[in-house]
Amino acid sequence: MSSEKHTQSIIFGQSIEAADTLIIEISNHDIYFCEIDSEKNIPLFVCSFPLDITVNNNISEQLLIATNHFGFSKKKYKTVLVNKVSSQFTLCPTALYEPDNARALLEFNCGDTEQQIIITDDIHSTIKLIYTINEALKSTLDKLFPQHQLRHQITVLARLMLNTEELSKENILFSIRDNSIEVIVKQNQQLILANQYSIKTNEDVLYYVLFIIEQYQLNPLTVAITLVGNKESNSELIVSLKKYIKHIRLATGHKTINWQYLTGMPQHFNYSLLNRLFCE
Repeated sequence: MSSEKHTQSIIFGQSIEAADTLIIEISNHDIYFCEIDSEKNIPLFVCSFPLDITVNNNISEQLLIATNHFGFSKKKYKTVLVNKVSSQFTLCPTALYEPDNARALLEFNCGDTEQQIIITDDIHSTIKLIYTINEALKSTLDKLFPQHQLRHQITVLARLMLNTEELSKENILFSIRDNSIEVIVKQNQQLILANQYSIKTNEDVLYYVLFIIEQYQLNPLTVAITLVGNKESNSELIVSLKKYIKHIRLATGHKTINWQYLTGMPQHFNYSLLNRLFCE
């Protein structure tokens, strides 16, 4: 990967030796990292590493490049947490879940898994999430950080939605990316939707917001919606959403987080990365 790619990284804070926890979020387009002093709940350093999809390097090889570039592979962390963003996943009631049938269930809902590794998360005592991870990527994670804890991105968002005080009164959580959105919906503190949708334009986001409100018969004048993602508060998308939804807000991080080292980064940015500690 060229040095030009390195200059496209987004960086907040500074990497220092006080970090005892590393959180990694991996999608098909970029890898984000966050170093935290977990004893004091202080995020110290957040950075991104854009993936080069024009070359033959796969994600596992680029993960090695990224961890070497930022020096993470040379450090010893007490805890390493990994969020995996992918579209190949399905939910299953715990009462109906059988480990031997996990691949078949996932393929029934999402198509061929191409012999990728099958992982299952617990979203709640009653709901499991089944998903895939590339074997080479999982092997690289195992070698770099043998004790890492892996969760699907939807699991992280759903657990935060169900279990954290900051989202206790919300009906809908939207996580907005450049090419997709993740949506978590709850009613009476029960999860009723956890899904991901591909998007190309701001109008696509607005469509899904209004569609979900209508589908679940929510009142646009009273429904409480929280947005997370790396979109500025004055962006065209967020301004447009506020025209249609009365009670829509940008997320604030967990109340115990000390933000002193991440000046300039809004709390709704990199939300699942910075709040991953609170969904365990």
